[in-house]
Amino acid sequence: MPEELGTKDVLEQVDTRLGNVEQDMRAFRSEVNSRFDQVHQEIGGLRSEMNGRFERQTRWLVGLILLSWLSLMFCFRRKWNFPLVELVG
Repeated sequence: MPEELGTKDVLEQVDTRLGNVEQDMRAFRSEVNSRFDQVHQEIGGLRSEMNGRFERQTRWLVGLILLSWLSLMFCFRRKWNFPLVELVG
């Protein structure tokens, strides 16, 4: 005949199982946090790399725009004798 479990035995089993679930959740949470930390570090590295590329491309773009503007002003000055000094003053 199977033994009947008392209330105390049932509560002890529930407490033991609940403790196991809590330990599993702690382990899972620490694993998820460590993976998020790894992803955060990878994103930080990619972000700094992209910022560096953006800065280089921005410098080239600003230089090309300035060069284009200067060549256009030089062409206006030579073709129509457009004085640049009067524009500034």
